[in-house]
Amino acid sequence: MLISKSLRLLLEKSGLASLPVATLFWGCWLACIGPIVIWILGGILSCLVAARTGSDQPEPLSRWLPNPAGLFSATDSLMWRVTLLLAIAVGLIAIASFLLLLFYRSVHQASLRFEVGLMAALRVHAHKLARLRTLSAHQQALSDGLEYHLPRVRTTMAHYWRAYPRHALQALVSVLLAIALEPMLGILSIISAGFAVLVYRFLDGSRRTQLPVIRERAAWNRAQIIELSLKGPLLESVHDSDELESRYQSKLQSYVADAFLSHTSSIWKSSMLLFIGGFLAGAFFFVVAVSVFRDDSSFGVSGTCCFVLFCIAAAISCGRLSGASAALRTIETATDELGAFLDLSVEGLAAEHSHEIQAVKRSAELDHVTVLDSRGRKLLENATAQFSPGKLIGVVADQHLQARALVELLLGLGRPVSGRMMVDGQLVTDLHPDSLAQCGHWVAADGALVAGSVRQNLASRSAVSNSSQSLDELLASYQVLSAVHRLPEGSETVVSAGDDRLASDVPFRLGLARAAMSHASVIVLEEPKELPYDREVERQTLLAMQEIVSDARVTLVLPQRLSTLQSCDEVVMLHEHQVADVGSHSDLIRRNELYRHLNYLKFNPFGEA
Repeated sequence: MLISKSLRLLLEKSGLASLPVATLFWGCWLACIGPIVIWILGGILSCLVAARTGSDQPEPLSRWLPNPAGLFSATDSLMWRVTLLLAIAVGLIAIASFLLLLFYRSVHQASLRFEVGLMAALRVHAHKLARLRTLSAHQQALSDGLEYHLPRVRTTMAHYWRAYPRHALQALVSVLLAIALEPMLGILSIISAGFAVLVYRFLDGSRRTQLPVIRERAAWNRAQIIELSLKGPLLESVHDSDELESRYQSKLQSYVADAFLSHTSSIWKSSMLLFIGGFLAGAFFFVVAVSVFRDDSSFGVSGTCCFVLFCIAAAISCGRLSGASAALRTIETATDELGAFLDLSVEGLAAEHSHEIQAVKRSAELDHVTVLDSRGRKLLENATAQFSPGKLIGVVADQHLQARALVELLLGLGRPVSGRMMVDGQLVTDLHPDSLAQCGHWVAADGALVAGSVRQNLASRSAVSNSSQSLDELLASYQVLSAVHRLPEGSETVVSAGDDRLASDVPFRLGLARAAMSHASVIVLEEPKELPYDREVERQTLLAMQEIVSDARVTLVLPQRLSTLQSCDEVVMLHEHQVADVGSHSDLIRRNELYRHLNYLKFNPFGEA
C-alpha cells in the first residue's frame, strides 16, 4: 500500500513478495473482532440501562445496528441476556488472543524470511561482483548492508506488516459502524478530524521548512555577540566604539527575534489541540442532545458509548498506520543502498572462448591498473607492479583496503576498470573468470578453521600435492607439530575457529600447512597481529612463512609485524591508490621518506631498519 518501489524490488529479490495468505486472513479477523466486541458491549450496556430504568426491553442502539439483546427476546431475564453477551464477548476476546499470537508469530517469521532471503541474494551477488570488481571494492557497501541497513529494514517491515492491512481494515469497520450508529455525528467527526490533520500538517510542514534557517541564523548571531563581547576592548583600538555598540545591538536584536521564533515554534500545537478537542466535544454533545430530545431517537446511553469506542478504535488504528508509514520513510535511504548494491552490473565476466591456465609459472603483472569500489571511488589508480615466484613479497599501504584490492586481483577476484593485468604474458581479460581464482589460495589470520579434526582442516579445496612428506613432517615444517601433539587426540582432535587450545599463531600456521598441501601457485598471507608481543612466537611464524616460499609460487604477505616486513625479499608500497615504490625494506627505509613515515605509523616505531 505505502511500500516504495525500491522496497518492492527488495521483497521480490528476497523471494517474499507479500505476507502469507494465512497471516492476512488472521489479521483481517483480528480487525473485525474489535468492533464486534464494542458492539456487544453496547448491547450489554443497553441491558443494564433497561434494568436500571425498570424497562423490560433494552435500549436499542440504532435502527441500522440491530440490538444484540434482541436476539434473545424470548428470554425474560435481563441478567440471562447480559450473561450470554458477556460469554460471547469473552469467547471472542479469547479467539482474538489466540489469533494475535499466530498473527505476530507469522509476521516475524515473514520478516525473518525476508531478511534471510535478502542476505542470500546479497551473498550471491557479492560473490559475482568479487569476480568482476574484487572483494574489497564492495566490502564497505556489503558490510553496511548486512550489519546496518538490512536489520533496520527487517524491523520496519515487521512493524509495517503488523499495521497493514489489519489496522486499515479495523479503522474502516469502526468508522462505518460509527456512521451507521449516528450518521450526522459520524460524518461531522470525520470532516473535523480530516480538517484538523490537514491544518496540523500544513503548520508543522511550514515550521519544519523555516525552522532550520531560523536556528542557524540565531546561532550565527549568538556567535557574533560572543565574539564582540570577548574582543570588544581590542576591536575598539581599530573601530569606533559607537559603531561597535551599534553592531552589537543590531546582532542582539536579530538574535532575540530569531531565538524567540525558534523557542516558540511548537507552542501552537497545544492551543490547536485544545481548540480542536473543544470543538469536537461541543459538536458531539450538541448532536447527542438533539438525538436525545427527538421522539424517535435511538441514540441513547449505549449508542453514545459505542460511538465513542468506535471513534477511539479508529483513532488508534489511524495512529498505528501513521506510525508504520513514518517508519517506512525512515528506511528509504537503507532500501536505496541495498537496491543500488543489488543492481550493480555483473555483465562481461566470461567470454565464450576464454583461455584456461593451470598455474602462474613466470609472473603476474599490473600495468597502469585502476580499480574502483562499488560507489565509484578509487582503490587503485594507475598501479604498476610485477610479482614473480620464489620471493616473499610484502604489500603495505596507508589504507588497508588498497593492499587488499591489489592482492585480490592476483587471487582472481576482480578485473581492472582500466589498464592491463597479465599472467604469464596473457591478458586476464582473455582468461576464464574462474581460471586464475583456482590458482590462488588465501591464508587468513585465523587460519579459516572449521569444526573438524586437524587432519580435516589441513585438507585443501584444491588437489593435494604430490609431496612425499608425512603429516608430522609437514606440521614440523610449519612450526605446529608440538602444538598438535599437545592436543588430546593429536591430529584427530576436533578443533574449531577460536579454539582456546590453539593459542597464538597456531591457527595461522595450520593455514600455511594447508596452503602447502594445495597446488596453488598464488598464495596470499594475512599475517595475524599478536598482542602482547612474543619474540619466540614471531620467530616461529616467520620461519613458517619463509617455508612456504618456493619457485613454484607467487607468495604475498600483508604484514603486521616489523620482523616480517624486514624479512620480505620485496616490498610493494601503495600510497594514494598508486604503487609509490618497490624494493627491499632496507632500501625503502633509506631512500623513501613516505615509506619511513608509513613504517613508523603501522609498525614498531622503535624497530631498526
